[in-house]
Amino acid sequence: MIGFETAFGSAWSGFVRFAPALGMAALLGACGANLNELATSSTVANYQPANLFSPTGYSISNGADGSLHVTAAGPPGTPADRLEKIALARAAEYGNERHLKTFKATPAVVSITCGKTKVSIKGQQTDLRPMDYRVVAIDVRYGDDAPDVQVRSSRETADTLKAQLASETVPADVQSAAAQEVAQQCRR
Repeated sequence: MIGFETAFGSAWSGFVRFAPALGMAALLGACGANLNELATSSTVANYQPANLFSPTGYSISNGADGSLHVTAAGPPGTPADRLEKIALARAAEYGNERHLKTFKATPAVVSITCGKTKVSIKGQQTDLRPMDYRVVAIDVRYGDDAPDVQVRSSRETADTLKAQLASETVPADVQSAAAQEVAQQCRR
């Protein structure tokens, strides 16, 4: 009877030898993709973390004063109120994950980030399709149990806002108006 290593050993060792090369080829192929199109393929932001390839989504950082800074960014067609829900939902979920029962958020600050239209590569100017997006930022503090209308329950707020975000659709005319506002602000 032929053993496993005898029957499959040479094929397996060949695969192991060429697997890194196949992985590298796949990564290089992905680099050829247009990252602008990947990052802006959605017309409105969803509840998801931002990442290296797409700045749209939520992100969290520590504030200098001990608060938590939460931002939510979305494509031009995303209205500010949806981004505020995303930021609040993430703030609430973050508190819930850390067993912090309540939180208090500052009013949302809305801004627009305009992307580059040209880049210089080896001394030559290349035109880019700009990545413009709307950003909403809030600062959050946890554990304020004082009777205040701005204090929210972490668990209930996270559940409610995430359900709303999953079920709501943004009408085309609202998306269009939001996109026009961003285009006007970025002078496009």
